[in-house]
Amino acid sequence: MKVHVSKGKAIAAIVIVLGLLLGMGYTANVEAAAPAAKPEYTLQLAGAYPSTGNTPRAFVTQKIKEMIEQRSNGKIKVEVYLDNQLGGDREILEGCQVGGIAMVSQTTAPQVTFIPELAVFDIPMLFDNLDLARKVLSGPFRQKLEPLYEKAGLKLLLFEPIYYRETTTNKPIKTINDFKGIKIRTMENKYHMAFWKALGANPTPLNFSELYIALQQGIVDAQENPYEIVWANKFYEVQKYLVNTHHICFILSIVMNKGLYDSMPAEYKKIITDSMNEAGNMLFENAKANNQALLANVVKQGMTVIELTDDMKQGMDKAAKGVEQMVRKDVGNGIVDDLMTAIKNAKK
Repeated sequence: MKVHVSKGKAIAAIVIVLGLLLGMGYTANVEAAAPAAKPEYTLQLAGAYPSTGNTPRAFVTQKIKEMIEQRSNGKIKVEVYLDNQLGGDREILEGCQVGGIAMVSQTTAPQVTFIPELAVFDIPMLFDNLDLARKVLSGPFRQKLEPLYEKAGLKLLLFEPIYYRETTTNKPIKTINDFKGIKIRTMENKYHMAFWKALGANPTPLNFSELYIALQQGIVDAQENPYEIVWANKFYEVQKYLVNTHHICFILSIVMNKGLYDSMPAEYKKIITDSMNEAGNMLFENAKANNQALLANVVKQGMTVIELTDDMKQGMDKAAKGVEQMVRKDVGNGIVDDLMTAIKNAKK
């Protein structure tokens, strides 16, 4: 009897232990099969430009937000901060470098301090039209820029030409000699100022907030800015002529903190880069259409549009050569040669 009981207890114990082991094994398998929860991110996208006026830049930042959030099923949220809400161009780029701001949208001009080689885009008269500019900037040359951004702690996500700096004036410009003696407001940029001096003009850096009054009172005769700025600030009220000089191409870039980008899952990286590529296409087409509409608007307001003659174009190209030599001296021949080769190849 004693033995019988022991065997029964032993069998019962074995059954219990096996049951527990099987139960534990089943539970472990369920846990192993359960998918890990996807991480969530909130990314700031900052810009120092206006959010109003349905401009191409404001348009594309909103589209980027929508695409990233939708494609990630809300796992990546994008908070857009325009209108200098997080600071001016320099401040937000510094914030992006240190990781306080995830993404920044801005032109290349304020980035030269951080990436000196970008001064190559301060060489005037590089691109005859925006289609040529896009062909150059979406090809192998862009791949040469990416390591420069990464060295500065930034991931280059979008790089699109959107418009030109054009010239408005109260004096008709019909020959290259008509530039001589004109007092023109420029940015405080040594390359831009050297270009205008080479044309015989008198470049005058002036606070932008003072520009309208300066044009109205004749303190300066001319200024140079994209159609978007001419229209938004009503320069057509104080300027008679718009000269399509196409002398400096504006390039909109969107960059992200490199450490943050590198730390994200591959699936999220693809969502971001795919969204940026699609947004770039939309931005370029939107900007071209917007430029045409704005040009028509200023003409309706009474401005006379002047196109460059071949002689004027040749004269401006010649003046630009001096600036090119300045840039070569400052940042080296390599990046300049790469860009010039890319432009030559794109024209073939």
